[in-house]
Formats: sequence, structure tokens, C-alpha cells
Amino acid sequence: MPSIYLFRLKAIKTAQGALFENGISREGFLTSVILRKPSEELREGYVWHVGNVLDVGEDGLLFAAGRTTKKSKELYDEETGDFIQVDDEESPFTYVYFDRKYSILAIEPKSKLSPSVNGIANSLEKLFNQQASVHDYGAKIEISEIWDPEDFLKQIRGAYSVVGFTVEFSKPNPFDVEADFHKPMERYIESTGGAKGKTTVQGDDLDRNSIEKVTRSVASTGNNASARIRHEARQRPVTRHLRGDPVSVAFDEEERQEPKGLMKRFREAYARVRRQDEK
Repeated sequence: MPSIYLFRLKAIKTAQGALFENGISREGFLTSVILRKPSEELREGYVWHVGNVLDVGEDGLLFAAGRTTKKSKELYDEETGDFIQVDDEESPFTYVYFDRKYSILAIEPKSKLSPSVNGIANSLEKLFNQQASVHDYGAKIEISEIWDPEDFLKQIRGAYSVVGFTVEFSKPNPFDVEADFHKPMERYIESTGGAKGKTTVQGDDLDRNSIEKVTRSVASTGNNASARIRHEARQRPVTRHLRGDPVSVAFDEEERQEPKGLMKRFREAYARVRRQDEK
């Protein structure tokens, strides 16, 4: 059964840029980048494309992403009785969903494009960032894996004590982030002109509920977190990381024909990551 993997699509304002000062929203900007069906040679002989863009309900897009490569084939010509070399093109592609409401990409792996789905995401990021419209708006596109926080949080809940908690932040991309701690740190990074930041808190035993709330927010933005935990009293603390398993949704071939249904399942998977805020 195939699976599809969730990524956060971010539009980040560069230090020089004036992104969104002309009234366009991040949602509108990111949608426009996809609708232009960009095409670019990312390295010699490898041209990446976006195509086959379709609306999925009111807040979704489905598109194909792939690359064209030129290969030389050795053939035998029956008419001349000679061996010849001819140029041929191959254009493998995969399907990508874009949830405009939460700025989420769901990417289906394709081994002919990349050994890992993260490789496809990296190529899409490079393709988007080479577009003139992205530069004109003073923007940078980032595509980050959305990490499944459940195993990380299970270890925190089961620990004897949590003595340290470290969170990574990046520039604001204001879609559904925790308001009390996460959002102010993003604003601080932006106000200082930074690109990334890290915050660490330490104590005898940190509050599990607060850690879970921030962890879910950080996971949803594609950033990382770590915790120093003790499994038993007087045990030396060990470090556990959020980064590990990306959020994925398994589906069957029949569901592929119902993009609205698949889009709903992706949103449900995202809601499970953020469910602490929804209680």
C-alpha cells in the first residue's frame, strides 16, 4: 500500500525583501508559484517541472512534479545494418497535494525521481526558489518535513523527570503556531534579522503539558526539538530528539481517484499532530 508524506511549505521574507507588503497573502503567493507551472534545469541534464495542476475543493491543489532527463540509447538499425546512438528523453513524475489553508504539501514518493521523498521535496524547493516571481517578492521558499511527535512525547510522558528541553525556531510563516511561546520566538528571530534560533530551558522536572504543546507546534512547522530525560531517579539524563519519523498517510489505489477524500485524510493527519491545541 503506497504512502504519502507531509511537508510544510513556507514563504519566508528575506532581509531585503518586501514580501506581502503589496497586499498579497502567503496563501495567494504560494498558490501563484504553483499555478505558473515552473520549469528549470537544476543541474546539467536534469530539468524539473510542475504541471497538471488541478483544484481540489476550495482550499486544495493537486499537481504533478517530475523531471526530464536526456539519455543516449544504443540501437541497431535494421535498414542500414549499423549500430547507432540516439538521444531519448525520460520524464518520471509523482503527485503532490497542496493544502492552501495550512500551507502543507503531501508528496508521494517515486524512486525514479529520488531514493527518498525528502529528495523530491529538496528539488521542488530549488525549483520554486529559482523563479523570478519569488525573487521579485523578496521571498525564500522552504519545504520541511513535518515530524510525527508521538514517539518523542511518549518518552517524555513516561520519563521519571525531564530536566531540559530545547526548541529550534525559524522565521515566521504564520500558520497555526502555538501563541504563548512559539510565535513570540519567531517574531524575535525576525526582529533581529536572524534566520534560525534555538531556546533551551532547564529544571528539576519540567512541565509535561507545556512541553507537549510547544512540541506539537514545532513539529507542525518542520523544526526540531530535543529533551533531556531521566528514566529513573539518579540516572544520568539521556537526550531524545523529535526529528525521526515524518508524518505519513497510507492509501490504496482507489483513493487515488478521489483527491478530495485524500486531502481530507491529510488534514486529519495534520490535526493529530496539533491536537493538543484543539482540546
